[in-house]
Amino acid sequence: MIKRANDMKIEKAQIEDSRNIVEINIKEWKNTYKGIFPDKYLENLSEKEEESMKKCKNKINEYIVCKINDQVVGFLRFGKNKKGYNDNYAEIYALYIDKDYQRKGIGTALINFAFENLKLNYKYVLISTLVQNDANLFYKKIGGKLIDKVYFFLEDNEYEENLYENRIIVNKNAQYF
Repeated sequence: MIKRANDMKIEKAQIEDSRNIVEINIKEWKNTYKGIFPDKYLENLSEKEEESMKKCKNKINEYIVCKINDQVVGFLRFGKNKKGYNDNYAEIYALYIDKDYQRKGIGTALINFAFENLKLNYKYVLISTLVQNDANLFYKKIGGKLIDKVYFFLEDNEYEENLYENRIIVNKNAQYF
């Protein structure tokens, strides 16, 4: 299903979207996590681009994208939760939007599209983000309820994330750009 308004559209990702997805992912990791993750780690992300593209292509069915004039400007990856919660829970694994297109409703449109796809099989969606990430405000704004803290290691450093629970309620008036 493709929902559109004007020159923007939200749709399931295709194999040919992989390169743009990975480029946005790397670019926005460098923007978002500068000063949080080690500089050397962020600098070396581009070296993993081909490996990341293979992984993306293998899991392309978990991605949705936002396109403007047929160019991917943001993406969301989702599926069954990997946090050990019961089968009523899905998870949003990643949501990144090109910095030039942030704060234009694209994140909300991607979330609404994902929820629409998840509603038949799940009641809740888990979303985790670093405590220092500005996206915490966005996840609260869309109805996320802070339910836990989770931790992971990267380059021998431990990082803390907020874990949000969203009840899947599809906004019948939602606009998918």
